Amino acid sequence: MSLEIRENRGIFEILGKVTTQHIGTLNSYFDHILEKHENVVVSLEKVTVLDSSAAHFFEDLYQKSIKQNKVISLIGRQNTNVTDILNATKTNYILSSDRI
Repeated sequence: MSLEIRENRGIFEILGKVTTQHIGTLNSYFDHILEKHENVVVSLEKVTVLDSSAAHFFEDLYQKSIKQNKVISLIGRQNTNVTDILNATKTNYILSSDRI
C-alpha cells in the first residue's frame, strides 16, 4: 500500500508507508492544512512503515505548528510500526498521550 491521507471528521488519517520519498508531498499538504486550521489532528494509527526521515518530518511539523501558534495532535501510540522508529530517533515526544 502506498501513502494515502484521508480526512475523517476533522482527523487526517495517514495510511500506508511513510518514507523519505513522501516527505515533499506531506510537507506541501500539511503546510496547506496549517494555513487553514488552528487545531489539527493527525492519526498515524494506520501507518504500516515509517522511516527515520519521516519521523524527523513529523517532528519538524510539530515544531512548525508551535512556531505558528497552532496545535497539532499526532496520535498513534498504539501502532508499534510508528512508536518503534520514533523511540529509535528520540522523536516520540511528539505523540499525544491521549487518544482523541
